[in-house]
Amino acid sequence: MIQSRPYALHVLTVVLVVASLLLATATVALVASVHQQANLGETSRLEASAVLLSHEYIAAIHAGSPAAPLVHGDIPLRLRLTILNVGGSAVADSKFDPASVTNRIADPEVKQAAVAGVGIAVSYRIESGQHERTVCVAVRDSGSLIGFAVASSPVDLTWQSASGTFSWAIPLLLVVSALWLVLAVMLTRMATRPISDLADALERRSVQSLAGLAMRADITEVGRVQKASYALVQESEMLALREHSQSSALSAVLDAVPQAIAILDSIGAILSANKQFNHLFGGNVLPVAGRHIAELVTLPDCLAAIDRCISEHQPQTIVAEDHGRYCSCSVRELDEKTFRERRVLVVLEDITDAMALPRIKADFVANASHELKTPLTAIRGYLELLREEPGNVRYLNIVERNVDRLIALSSDISLLSRLENKAPEIELVDVSELQRDLAELFDKQGRETGVALRFSVDSEGRFLYGDRLMLLQLFINLIENAYRFTQAGAITVSSTADAAHIILSVSDTGQGIPAKDLLRIFERFYSRASDHGRPGTGLGLAIVKRIVLAHNGTIDVKSTVDKGTTFVIHVPKNLGPRRPAATPAQLSDTKMEDL
Repeated sequence: MIQSRPYALHVLTVVLVVASLLLATATVALVASVHQQANLGETSRLEASAVLLSHEYIAAIHAGSPAAPLVHGDIPLRLRLTILNVGGSAVADSKFDPASVTNRIADPEVKQAAVAGVGIAVSYRIESGQHERTVCVAVRDSGSLIGFAVASSPVDLTWQSASGTFSWAIPLLLVVSALWLVLAVMLTRMATRPISDLADALERRSVQSLAGLAMRADITEVGRVQKASYALVQESEMLALREHSQSSALSAVLDAVPQAIAILDSIGAILSANKQFNHLFGGNVLPVAGRHIAELVTLPDCLAAIDRCISEHQPQTIVAEDHGRYCSCSVRELDEKTFRERRVLVVLEDITDAMALPRIKADFVANASHELKTPLTAIRGYLELLREEPGNVRYLNIVERNVDRLIALSSDISLLSRLENKAPEIELVDVSELQRDLAELFDKQGRETGVALRFSVDSEGRFLYGDRLMLLQLFINLIENAYRFTQAGAITVSSTADAAHIILSVSDTGQGIPAKDLLRIFERFYSRASDHGRPGTGLGLAIVKRIVLAHNGTIDVKSTVDKGTTFVIHVPKNLGPRRPAATPAQLSDTKMEDL
């Protein structure tokens, strides 16, 4: 019985809908039929009036009587009679002065009457200001057209004729519709009772109620929904328990992390935070969840990084300083697919102690280099005095060479320390100017060794963005390294470009580098000096690599034993400032004007 009730309700509903549609269709058809009959009747009445008027007009002409009395007299209230001459102008009109009636020779009913004898049309009349249904009859006397007899009435007259049908059809339709509406509401309530029970159970999240509905469910769509709802609520409870467990585990992990961590929404409000964040910024007094990050974190640089991450969708990492304390701030967006909404992760850490170590190291290196240079310089001076005594030259030369090595080592250590703690000052550098400086620096060494220093700078590789002093030091170290291991041939410095890089290279025709040494030549204090080369400090190539990394570049080495070595450096072209600066062509033109 429970299973048959929904089917019976469905059948009854379909019957009601079909019956309503049939009744409405029948009513509309009846009204349309009555209106059509009224139209035909009115047209026939107008045609009869026009024909009668035409006969009277012919008789009046024969009798020599005026036409005006023909259209006046006992005429129905809403009937209009008009007599037109052959040219279409009004001779007489029952409603208006003939002079105010527009010429009608071009009207469709007049044209039809001139051809077929009778014309029928519905048109808007200017003098009456309304649409009229018009019948025009051609008036002929002895076969000759002498004018037109016109009868017309308002278009809405037929609807008034059909109003009697509306007086009983519309109330009948409304009464029947009201009865069926009441019946439909009752049936709908009966049909939706299971759905109402299901909605109540879902609103209460009552597993017991849903279980009862699922046990009594039938094979209809509602029964399937009841069973599926019970299964979904069960699964939802299991997922909620699992989510709570995972959330508790994640909270425990975040609380164990030493950094302060907070998760923000898309406008910067804090959704959750670990204990370290609460301790540093909430004071363990007020809850931080729900408050805006700017209410708690007062570091302007950190807040600016958070705003940039939210607006630009790019991770941000900065170091902010506040009253001598340094704080690392990392901001990045979390996967939107995982959280279904935009979430931003903020990680804050006090790195004051870590920031102090590089300064301590730099101070130590600077002080140590200075302290080494002072006694070494004094020793070198006294060596010059001892050289004047006979018999000491050989030993003094050995001591002098080692003192020079210590001085160079101290200078390289100090230079490497400065490079590690100083960002490059980016500007537009002209490689041709570096070429002149390098040619002057190594002119004497080239003449003494017989190894020529050559340059090849093309127009595309002439200009690059970088730190001029760093780039000059880079070339100096590479060229000195080349002279150290080249006894004959030439050293070539070149600068070219590709689509994204300026390509700098220094090549020599020296003894080359063995394969076993290639992987270690950029290590600090690693020296590959042999019988064919002069020993160095072991820091020259380490300084070169540090300069390359400071310019976001790369360095590669190609070497063949007894044939030579080539160092190739790629420096990105996009190191320049974002604001428009002087182009290489403009800079070149300016230099030419100065010359």
